[in-house]
Amino acid sequence: MAEVPHGQRRPTLADVAAAAGVSRATASRAMSGARNVSPAARDRVWAAVERLGFEPNRLARSLRSGSTMGIGIVVPDVAIGFFATALKGAQELLETAGYHALVANTDRAADREAAALRMLRAHQVDGIILATSGGYQDIGVPAVFFDNVPSAPAVGAVALRNAEGVAQLVDHLVRVHGLDRIAYVGPPAAPALGVAPFTHRSGRERLDGFRAALGRAGLPLPPEYVRTSGPACTEAEATAITHELLALERPPQAILAGADTLAMGVLDATRASGIRVPEDLALVSFDEPAYADLIDPPVTSLDRHDRELGRRAAQLLLDALVSGNGGRQEPEVERVPLELLVRRSCGCGRG
Repeated sequence: MAEVPHGQRRPTLADVAAAAGVSRATASRAMSGARNVSPAARDRVWAAVERLGFEPNRLARSLRSGSTMGIGIVVPDVAIGFFATALKGAQELLETAGYHALVANTDRAADREAAALRMLRAHQVDGIILATSGGYQDIGVPAVFFDNVPSAPAVGAVALRNAEGVAQLVDHLVRVHGLDRIAYVGPPAAPALGVAPFTHRSGRERLDGFRAALGRAGLPLPPEYVRTSGPACTEAEATAITHELLALERPPQAILAGADTLAMGVLDATRASGIRVPEDLALVSFDEPAYADLIDPPVTSLDRHDRELGRRAAQLLLDALVSGNGGRQEPEVERVPLELLVRRSCGCGRG
């Protein structure tokens, strides 16, 4: 951003509006991220902001509007690539609109989530974006959910096309590789401890999608082939589950991991057991593990467009803040599409 020379008057919102050829109201809406501004006008406003070196006076804006210009973002585990990238997408859009983000990590614990929300309320944030682990409580500001979606009042929610994504992975294993013994190692799909009526909705959708995809393919699903982890979805849990699956009298030909950490746990178990992937066991993952293309073997997974998911959640919240819409009793869910990324762990590309 251009710097204002010493002694020169700092540019105002009126200067930005004049330079962009729009009204002050339009300039303000463009910088706040409102959707009711044309792309051309928004581009002119931001070009003027950069050219003039305009910086909003946040203190004056806060005093005038009663807004702290702070947004709380609550995630279960910031170390996991999915949440880290979604957070970046949300933060980028919020900062462009003049807001700052207060990030809280809950380690997938409902009590820590509840404590984080109390902290954000004490900081008087204007809204929250959260991937809940069951500790959600209404703190009196607009809320947008992403990933897991509880039945709770909110502005809206953004989630993945979970069932559709799992179906893509199953169809690939069946149609391309002709496999018919496919096991599932996924995140929890049962009600979670914490504030009712939260459930692990994404886990339930992925498991339901797995069962439906096998049904459409006319394949059996032995009960012992369906395993779910605890809320933390740790590698260690998946490693123990995989050892149990490999010890079955009729072990699976493939494992579909419902999360990236679970996929890594499957690989840990196969290496410890001397099982070769994909020669002895095919592996596909719903989430793309970090450096999935560099792992040996590279992991076939889904591109979830994590950054776009975060941006959509932030846009929903910004729209609500501009419009004054505090939310609805049951959030309307936007779905982000998934793209199959074929690599060697499923058996493709073998010489």
